[in-house]
Amino acid sequence: MEISILNSLNKVEASETESYFREILRKYPQVVEVLPTILAIRDKKVDVLDIEENEFKIVDFSSMDFDIDEIVNFCKKSGLLDLFSKIDDLYSYLVGTEVGLDTNGRKNRSGHVFEDIVGELLSKKIENHPEYRLEKEDTITFQRTKRWDYVIYYNNIPKYLFECNFYNSTGSKPIEVANAYVDLQNQIKDSHLVFIWVTDGKGWRKMEKALKSVSPGIDYIVNYNILNKSIDRILFK
Repeated sequence: MEISILNSLNKVEASETESYFREILRKYPQVVEVLPTILAIRDKKVDVLDIEENEFKIVDFSSMDFDIDEIVNFCKKSGLLDLFSKIDDLYSYLVGTEVGLDTNGRKNRSGHVFEDIVGELLSKKIENHPEYRLEKEDTITFQRTKRWDYVIYYNNIPKYLFECNFYNSTGSKPIEVANAYVDLQNQIKDSHLVFIWVTDGKGWRKMEKALKSVSPGIDYIVNYNILNKSIDRILFK
């Protein structure tokens, strides 16, 4: 029933989608639980990074006591509101979404999105400093040749090396990556290069011990919020 109600949005003019959607939320609040699934998210409580407000927040789709403005704002910024007018059959779309909800696909999508978000932040931080230049997926040679997610050059010389990882779930992979980055830090410790590991995601909540165990061996381990607050001191000290 919830899917059928939401499916009615594809018959509304694009300019009226938001007002019609608000009316649906008021009359049929149970449709809120369906919204994350349309975005290929199984959780009912969704961690969201709001770029404009530069903060993480949790949007709860499991409660009937929700804020309509918050839900509408989420749907607008995620592109979901526009999607409603482009889908002819929401049920068929959801079947296809469920089929495509493989674990690796979700990990890859979240990782690429996080990488792009970090890149946007770094780009903004150096935009008024012409002596700095940001390169994405750049290859640098020290004891070995490695491609980095981002490299910031200072006066055309590579200086700051960034690796970005986002983990929604626990597992052996994050721990393997952490240990590999300790080895990486050791390889560049005698150079002029600075290694910064940007990692985030709720997967680390259950792997806190692993993160603490490797932290003494890596100069900079930061999440997105810490990066935003500290990158100026790192770059412009």
